[in-house]
Amino acid sequence: MERLVRNYMVTSNDATEEAKSIVSEIVSSIKSGQATLITLVQVLGEFLTNEDVTIRAKGTGLLSAVLADCPQEQVNNAAINVLVDFYCERLSDTASVPELLQGIESLTRFNAFHDENSVKVAKSIFTSVNVQSFQQTTRHYVFQIFDRLLKHHLSALKQAEQDFVIGFIQVMDGEKDPRNLLLAFSLVKLIIHEFDISKRIELLFEVTFCYFPITFKPPPDDPYGITADDLKIALRECLSATPYFAELAMPLLIEKLTSSSGNAKKDSMETLASCAPVYGAKSIVPHLEELWEYLREEVVNATDDSFEIIALEAIKSVVATLSSGIINKMDHLQQFLKTIITECMENLKEPELKLAKPCGRILMYCAMASDPSFNIVMLATLRVLIQQYKESELATRKKGILEVLRVFITASKNLYGSIENPLQDLDADFVTPLSSFKDVYIEIFSSALLSQNEYNELRLCGLLGLHDMIFLHQFFNDDEVGIILQYFNRAVLEETDQEISNEALKSLANIAKYKSNIVLEVTLPVFLDILPYDKDEMKIDNIHGMNLKKANYVKTLDALSELAIEPILFEAYVPQILNKLDFASAEIDLEYSESLLQSLHNLLLKKTHHSDISRYVDIIIPHLLTKSIGPSLYGNSDIENTIQSVFFDKKVIKIVAGIISVITKNLNVSEQSIFISQMFEIFVKGNLNLNYLGFSDQEKALFSTTFYPLSVESSSQQQNLTLLFTAAVGSCRKEVPYPSPNISEFLSNLVEISLNTKNELQHHSLAQLAASILNKWNQENELNQFVETKILGELRNHFALSSTGNEVMRQPSLDIFIWLTKALILRTHLLGYRCVDQITSQFNDPMLGKRASERFEVLIGESDLLNKQSFAVVKTLHKQRFFNYCMPILAEGFKLSSDEVKHNYLIALSHLLRNIPKQVLLSELPSLITLLIHSLSLPDAELKSSTIDTFYIISANAPHIISEHISSLIPLLLSSTKGDKGNTMRVRISALQCLGILPNHIPFDVLFPFKSKILRELSAALDDKKRLVRKQAVDCRNKWFLFIGPRTD
Repeated sequence: MERLVRNYMVTSNDATEEAKSIVSEIVSSIKSGQATLITLVQVLGEFLTNEDVTIRAKGTGLLSAVLADCPQEQVNNAAINVLVDFYCERLSDTASVPELLQGIESLTRFNAFHDENSVKVAKSIFTSVNVQSFQQTTRHYVFQIFDRLLKHHLSALKQAEQDFVIGFIQVMDGEKDPRNLLLAFSLVKLIIHEFDISKRIELLFEVTFCYFPITFKPPPDDPYGITADDLKIALRECLSATPYFAELAMPLLIEKLTSSSGNAKKDSMETLASCAPVYGAKSIVPHLEELWEYLREEVVNATDDSFEIIALEAIKSVVATLSSGIINKMDHLQQFLKTIITECMENLKEPELKLAKPCGRILMYCAMASDPSFNIVMLATLRVLIQQYKESELATRKKGILEVLRVFITASKNLYGSIENPLQDLDADFVTPLSSFKDVYIEIFSSALLSQNEYNELRLCGLLGLHDMIFLHQFFNDDEVGIILQYFNRAVLEETDQEISNEALKSLANIAKYKSNIVLEVTLPVFLDILPYDKDEMKIDNIHGMNLKKANYVKTLDALSELAIEPILFEAYVPQILNKLDFASAEIDLEYSESLLQSLHNLLLKKTHHSDISRYVDIIIPHLLTKSIGPSLYGNSDIENTIQSVFFDKKVIKIVAGIISVITKNLNVSEQSIFISQMFEIFVKGNLNLNYLGFSDQEKALFSTTFYPLSVESSSQQQNLTLLFTAAVGSCRKEVPYPSPNISEFLSNLVEISLNTKNELQHHSLAQLAASILNKWNQENELNQFVETKILGELRNHFALSSTGNEVMRQPSLDIFIWLTKALILRTHLLGYRCVDQITSQFNDPMLGKRASERFEVLIGESDLLNKQSFAVVKTLHKQRFFNYCMPILAEGFKLSSDEVKHNYLIALSHLLRNIPKQVLLSELPSLITLLIHSLSLPDAELKSSTIDTFYIISANAPHIISEHISSLIPLLLSSTKGDKGNTMRVRISALQCLGILPNHIPFDVLFPFKSKILRELSAALDDKKRLVRKQAVDCRNKWFLFIGPRTD
């Protein structure tokens, strides 16, 4: 022990590794029982009493450092008593105070540290330490000590509460460090709640209110992450912790309300809102006139929405406080509200004018402050407003009144709860006071919605009011809700104004979440009945006399996709849609069939993660599989054009695949396992006798061919259905076992079929399925062997050995190779990067070079199948790793390649940059900028558009780099705005957008010399034949016209 102590004392710094190592060794010896803390104190004796202040401090620091790491069981009551006495007695040694406080803070953490010790520590700090004379870290130890003492030894400290309160005030007085203040404010709040502060009110108030308002701005490199809001909230909790502060705080808060500083005014209003309920009505009443005057101004003349809300919350808090008071039997509440109501109603005499909205909001916040205030405001205003509405002929005025009437619905929802947010403490039979006006509210809002040739804003307001009323607690009965739903049905189906129709649909969808039974009865049948179910209905809508072919049913199906999300509604929707699909497909109505399937798909997407989806794996999927497979079994429709079916259409097949995929993703492992076994039976073995499918014996007897969609010999109709198999298998979790006993063999078969088929849909779907299976394959050794032999071996040879290989196979083999490479890249598998080398090596190939570079989009872009939603293995940083690997290859290849193939490297680079995180892009800009500028000079439209989008991002996020190359960039952007070859509409619009963003980000002195050239050359874009280009050109020109000087923040 002596050797260790002496070695420590000669170290140059307590923070060196050598010093830390010695502390660890001493702690270890104490843990093992070879030494004790008392032994350490004895060995340190000569250093702790040394006349040299530096040596004393260092010796104390060693003891404190050991205490910080010492285990609980090694420190008993006796040791704690000795150490506490030692530390407290030495607090008068100013030079050692930082180290002593560190030790005391450690002592407070021991279980053996008891109440008597806590009192002694507190008194010693109060009498011996001038806290504010020390550095921040030392002061922080003090606040940490008091935090421990107050939270664990409160009862002991309360025995000397007056001394403690005054002592803590002295400790806190003058503190400026935000980290310490955050802790100090929390301790003040605790002291207020737990101690008798009645004799120290003024001192405690002064030591806290002196920080109001908080003006702290955290430095950019703040390691503690403390914000101004953190401090404001902590201080606000202190000021609102006791009514004792009311008399002192109210005049000062009102004074701050008049401040020219927005920050001070905002802070004052927020603090007032927090304090008013605590301070009570008695403290608020003397200041009511001033409060109303200042807060009204903030609402009526608000330039900032956030300020208006804060002021309204303050008014609400004041009203709520007056409501809970018992002074003069609430006379003050009535008088205060009378003042407010009188002024607001005066302004509401012309409700279409500017002051009406803020006055309506003031009334709303007053009403929702309390039950008494709601009744007072409601009874004093509603009859007048309703009469005013009935007497008014002006639509804009009616709309203004209706908006004010709506605020009472909002106030009721906030105060009394709603079916969306019910209040727990309300009686089940409670009815909002607004119910006394229910009939007239229904009349007014319904008439506003149903009025014809009226101001649409008024009609929209009527619709929104009816919607809001449905959500009031116990306001309408089911029959009344049903009547209103009928209005909404008509608005959706018959309304010519798109905004009203959309809002009605949104309202119905919202109501369906809470009133699904009524929507099931009143709305769903109406919408489903509009969908045609026979030939006559397809021709004429009997009610409206209009051609329904793509007129009504598309809108109706879109609406159903929003409405039928709830389980009970979806259950009713599915059989109806499937029945109508049977009719549409039987009539070979492709458009109607597509629309029905798309509606079902859209609805399933919205229902993702709903627990009821899984049951439809046995309802929707077998029905669609039967409809899809059946027509491909009657004769050879490649030769004989006798069989027609909407399910031969590729778009229909893709929608069905999407439906299968969504349902599969929502199954658990067990459900997926059963489902995939059935899919293998059907698609791999061609077994159509499963009960899962809906073929009757009569239908099976008519089949003239077998079902084998995975064969290259099958009809194109069957081959197209491979996509359905891919959608199912590719959407499974990686834990689901494949029915095929040998994954490697199954994968090889998929690759071979994809390679040899002439059917493009079969080729792509099987390539993606193979990639999905490879990505989820968890047998590492087997996977590596497959990649080495099949991918890097056989498949690579098909596209790489052009001199001896089959030229026809080169492109499809490269496509498959790229998909399989993506599967490996997503899981950051090392062999994936070897595959990437093979792809980039094809850039110089005259046949495959451009395709290889374009398919970089597959490698790094998003995929419908290989994604986390389909349970693919996707490592978090796979895009960054791919970028870091490819970037040097592409840059070097660009430098060394001939001019004929340089663009291939740039195309690959553009796909890379488009798909990597923005922060990765910005970090690599210096090495990329030359390549990007070169890309703009090439005629490839896709490359140009992608590059311009990249420059847009750079301009907004790294303007200094753009500034360095501005003279090269602007001519290229201007050239891209013209209707030359390679400048598609998308390129021209992107170039104009990029030019338009420059004045907002590039320094004035750098950019201004180009202003006249840009305005002159924009003339071509202003006369462009495409309207969207002209529109963007006008916007761009306006921004440059206004570019007249440096930006002012």
